Amino acid sequence: MLCFCKPLAQPSHCISLRLTTKSSKDDHTKVDAEAIMENISIVLFTLTVVFGITGNSLVIWVAGFKLKPKVTNVWLVNLAIADLVFSVTRMFSLIKKLFYNYWPFGLFVCKFNGFFKYANMFCSVFLLAIISLDRMLCIWKPVFTKRRRTLCAARVVALCVWISAVLFSSPYFIYRQVYMKNNLSKCSMEVKEVKEGTSSIKYFLYLNRFLCGFIFPFMVILICYIMAGIGIRRTRLSGKSRPLRILASLVIAFFLCWGPYHCLLIVKMVDKKNAVLKVWQPLANGFAYFNSCVNPLLYFFMGLNVRGQFRQSLMGIYKKALADDVEGQTTQSNERSLDESNTVGRTRQSRGEKKKIPLFGPAMCVRFR
Repeated sequence: MLCFCKPLAQPSHCISLRLTTKSSKDDHTKVDAEAIMENISIVLFTLTVVFGITGNSLVIWVAGFKLKPKVTNVWLVNLAIADLVFSVTRMFSLIKKLFYNYWPFGLFVCKFNGFFKYANMFCSVFLLAIISLDRMLCIWKPVFTKRRRTLCAARVVALCVWISAVLFSSPYFIYRQVYMKNNLSKCSMEVKEVKEGTSSIKYFLYLNRFLCGFIFPFMVILICYIMAGIGIRRTRLSGKSRPLRILASLVIAFFLCWGPYHCLLIVKMVDKKNAVLKVWQPLANGFAYFNSCVNPLLYFFMGLNVRGQFRQSLMGIYKKALADDVEGQTTQSNERSLDESNTVGRTRQSRGEKKKIPLFGPAMCVRFR
């Protein structure tokens, strides 16, 4: 490295010049890293829009119209609807990243875009929690679920999930604004703190996302799958069927995609100007958005027969992945429980045990016939 200084100058002058040159190299490396992360996020945005729209549309068509109506298909269709709407709204963010360095679409699209971003997150994670709870109940309470686990009940629960997602996402529609920064319009929650308490509102929204959209559902899902695993071992049901693999894969994919986003959210709450945010935030956003097209890809690969893949149609692959529903496993569990109770009853009768007749109720009439 050249050091431009006078021959009689102090060595410290030359050292200072070297330190400045090293700093400029670090800045250049930092700029390159930011550019690389931004380009990767653009690729993820593009994949989200292309595969998210086509894949989720196909899932809705197959699970909603081509297959027999079942409870789990209700969950999967609603999950696909949330991902489809989210993928469509990501087109605005992709166009902005590709062609503009400012927000060109106005205030309403800014609010609408942000609203559906978080509505998708809340709806997806709430549905995954409901699916996990449903799995646990099917294993531990088979007779109860046989009677109460109906299509009507599933649709009512799905409607409640959508209402909850809208309520949790509405503050982001209210507080999201278009504002000027460096003479360019920006769409973000970074509103000017005109009133006192605005910063506390932002921290509340951050905590709302992190706790209600990530931590609490994760705890529910984890507990439900642990209980389901214990129940599978207790009842000796097969835990390696395709439906359970699909549902477990959906949960893992969601938390892998959204995990980095929420970790950086905590960093943003602690130190808003942290250099890590500027480099990694675009990539974390891209991975979070990519989750909307992961689910159809999981269905595709789990329904794909590798040996006969050239003879399979796309519709057939999705039918194979989604048709082997968990209702079959639930019915098997229910029938096993009912058969066991009938077997016990027949064994008691063969041993000459008297059947107990309740004192009150319809059965008491049999005694006097």
